[in-house]
Amino acid sequence: MVLIKRDAALPHHLHPDGSTARALRLNRDSVQLTPAWDRKLSKVAMLEQSNFGVEGENSKNKGLKLGWTLAAAKWGLSVAMCLLFGCYMAVLAAFPVGSLQSLKEKFVLSMVDTPFGKGGGMLLLFAAPLLLLSLLAIINLEISSRTSVFNKEKVKGRASMQNLPVITRGRMGIVSAAELLWWGKKLKRIGLHLGFIGIICLNLLFLPVSRGSVLLRTIDIPYEHAVKYHQWLGHFMMTLFTLHGLSYSIAWYSEDRLSKLFDWAPHKVANFAGVIALLAGVTMWITSIGWVRKKYFETFYWTHHLYIVFALFMTFHIGEVLFNVTFCGLFLFVLDRFLRFCQSRNSVGVLSTKLLPCGTFELTLAKSRGVKYHALSYIYLNIPEVSKLQWHPFSVASSPYDGDSWLKILIKPYGGWTLQLQDLVSAVVKLGRCPSNINAAIEGPYGHESNFFLQYEMLVLVAGGIGISPFVALLRDLLQRYQRGQPNLPSTVYLIWAVQKSEELQLLGLIPASTICPDYKLKFNLEVHAFVTRETSPFSLERGSETSDLHQHDRFKMPRILASLIDAEASKHPMSIVAGAGNNMWITACFLASLLGYIIVYLLINLFIVQPFEQGSVKDGNSSGSIPRWITGLFSVISMILGVVICGGSVVSLWNFLGRLHQNTSGAVEENVHLLSTSDNDGTAFTDECADRLLDPSNTYFGHRPNLRDLFDGYRKLQRPGANVGVLVSGPESLQISVAETCRAFNTVNYDSRRVAFSYHSVSFEL
Repeated sequence: MVLIKRDAALPHHLHPDGSTARALRLNRDSVQLTPAWDRKLSKVAMLEQSNFGVEGENSKNKGLKLGWTLAAAKWGLSVAMCLLFGCYMAVLAAFPVGSLQSLKEKFVLSMVDTPFGKGGGMLLLFAAPLLLLSLLAIINLEISSRTSVFNKEKVKGRASMQNLPVITRGRMGIVSAAELLWWGKKLKRIGLHLGFIGIICLNLLFLPVSRGSVLLRTIDIPYEHAVKYHQWLGHFMMTLFTLHGLSYSIAWYSEDRLSKLFDWAPHKVANFAGVIALLAGVTMWITSIGWVRKKYFETFYWTHHLYIVFALFMTFHIGEVLFNVTFCGLFLFVLDRFLRFCQSRNSVGVLSTKLLPCGTFELTLAKSRGVKYHALSYIYLNIPEVSKLQWHPFSVASSPYDGDSWLKILIKPYGGWTLQLQDLVSAVVKLGRCPSNINAAIEGPYGHESNFFLQYEMLVLVAGGIGISPFVALLRDLLQRYQRGQPNLPSTVYLIWAVQKSEELQLLGLIPASTICPDYKLKFNLEVHAFVTRETSPFSLERGSETSDLHQHDRFKMPRILASLIDAEASKHPMSIVAGAGNNMWITACFLASLLGYIIVYLLINLFIVQPFEQGSVKDGNSSGSIPRWITGLFSVISMILGVVICGGSVVSLWNFLGRLHQNTSGAVEENVHLLSTSDNDGTAFTDECADRLLDPSNTYFGHRPNLRDLFDGYRKLQRPGANVGVLVSGPESLQISVAETCRAFNTVNYDSRRVAFSYHSVSFEL
């Protein structure tokens, strides 16, 4: 034991700023101290404790200051990384935009002088942001590692959401609450944006299927071409809506709230209405797939009427506000559909019928003088005696110059409806019943707003089977124009026609070239190439009978008609002038009246229903007493329909009344009797059409299809350099593809003034 005297001086190693004092204090039992030394050591301990307290406080303040600095730096880095990533995504989104092409070229060219050349611009745009983002990420990680040193607080309370497992079994593995919440919120947000884009597509979806749409007519896109835009929009829209529904379904399933799918909240989104709309849309979507539509067309046709259910419940789902996003497309479609309905209510008389040996038959339909059409127009035909619900498109097979009071169509029996119509026409014609009592309903005519084929110096017409119908009208129209001495007409026309049986060749007998224009051979060059694919040798146009080569020319000059019937009284029931593609002034009046009607009905509903209901709810103290959201959407639909039917219908009635008032039915009867009597003699043969036939054995080929490459190459050699040849095709999809590929093979992407261009046009109609 160590003994320390009372008066001894305190050693240096026992000085208050030494460490031995602490040791002695801690081991006081092992040291024998006098009372005086005990008091001294106590003072030393107190001084030492106070000194260390000041040093600890200073160290803590320095740590907090450094922690705040690092936190601020980390926050600044995070903001910089978000901005950089946003700019990178903006570059990716803006890079394909055509209007920025000049700016992109200037930027790329500005990097030419760098060591990277033109690639430097791409490197700077696409690689540099990600590289800089990676560098900032490294700095952020380093700051995070230093910040954690100063975080000495212990974790208390419940587990954080990131460390709280929610799903422990499943294909996704162990999922924490934070991951599940993030996934659900992201899914809902993604689904919300997808749904809004789908609503914008819904606004555009109905524009291409408005057959008389003034927007499509302005840019000269006929309905048969616009249908494909409707298909594209439909596929894209239904993809968005399906992903929209799946996003919310998965999010609610992960939250164990899948029952929200069946919610129909009065003042929020009506989820169940959206489910019904989606089911109707998916049904239409599936049945509109190409092979389903072609194989089961009736199923496609009838299920597509679910668009009413789809549009109505979509309105319930999105409410009045978002309904206004889709208003324009729906309004124009409803107006067009109403005009079609008004026109189709008028019964149209069948002036004459002709039955040909090949099974094709011709119908001549009465029309008003105010109904205008072009050579490549088409109509929708309904025969109530066959079916009151089925409508089918047919190309017009006559020229507007043939007569002001009638038009013709050719029908070849393919399916059930056309076969039933053939039986009906055959029975009426063979019985010789007059009047025939065959009435039709017509919608149209539709088609191009102009005769675009007149802009070409040379035309190549490619037809397959009954696809010759629009070209019958076109050739008749050209002959009529040449006979009238019109200028700037095509000087050369080549017709390539492929048929299965030689019996079908007699359809060209419907073009009495010499009768329409006696000297047409002196005015323009018309050359026909016919190909009979399923016969290796010529057969008689009369079924099954073979003849020698001596009589081949006679066979080609003797097209026969099995039977025909003329009903001049049908002129009293012409096609209505009320048409979606009719008089522009009347259509403008219908449009403005319908729009005004919508506004008036909407204001009346708001004044007499909505406002009184809300005021009554306020008086009763009901804070949530406003009209449900889905009902306000229903009011918008009702306002639109009533505006079109009442106000637009008033204008249509006036239009139809004035049209009938100025219609001279007696003059039309006399004109039709004269014109029809000149086209038929005894009902069994064409009159004055055998003098000059467009087909003969020299231009008819058997046993193979046309070699389009060789034919087009021959046409190219006959043209001067830089000429533009109009190519029109009418026939099955395979023929359209072959012609399109041939045109592509002869055309170049870059303009070459020395080459002959082939401009492709399809005049076929297929849904």
